[in-house]
Amino acid sequence: MTNTHLRSPTPKPPLFIRVLKTLMSRLGRVTVTGAEHLDGPLGKIVVCNHVGWVDPLWMGYAILPRTLHQMAKKELFDNRLSAWFVRSGGGFPVDRSRTSAATIKHVVSLVEQGSLILIFPGGTRNRDNAEAKRGAATIALRGKGQIVPAHYSGPDRFRLGHLLRRPAIHVTFGPPIGAPADMPVNKATALQLTDELDQAMRVLATQGPAL
Repeated sequence: MTNTHLRSPTPKPPLFIRVLKTLMSRLGRVTVTGAEHLDGPLGKIVVCNHVGWVDPLWMGYAILPRTLHQMAKKELFDNRLSAWFVRSGGGFPVDRSRTSAATIKHVVSLVEQGSLILIFPGGTRNRDNAEAKRGAATIALRGKGQIVPAHYSGPDRFRLGHLLRRPAIHVTFGPPIGAPADMPVNKATALQLTDELDQAMRVLATQGPAL
């Protein structure tokens, strides 16, 4: 017989998370597939396609009440209100013109702690895309975490019409990619993981939205 009265109650999400979830639920109809791939004790780097300024918000919404940490341009932290908003959602400042060693160290530390990190390869040049994916692989190796490929399908921004007719938004997470514990942390291993990530993201993109 189970002593149910001894079970710890499920912690209530912070007020910020509850308010954000309520507001965003009025702006879109979200379908999430593969969220179970985010489970487990290992930290994970979520690598997703990027269509506009709004997809980081929807990616974060898709895994609530968990926090999806992500890099945010340092200018957003100049204002106290915007800084509070971004930090509450898991953002941390970064200089996009040059990623510092301190930023990399911080991200690796988050992965080591078992956190979820969001990275968009982004960029219009293939070189930018490849470097970002290789960076994600290197961070996962150094933090002894995994990479989770993801795909976002939905609007690139909020529009007034979304209040009247909520658009369909689909977020898909693929199986995690990780290196065996005995594999060395070097460029060759990072490139191997990058190739696996490339292939996995292409598969997610061609599968289309889950119905």
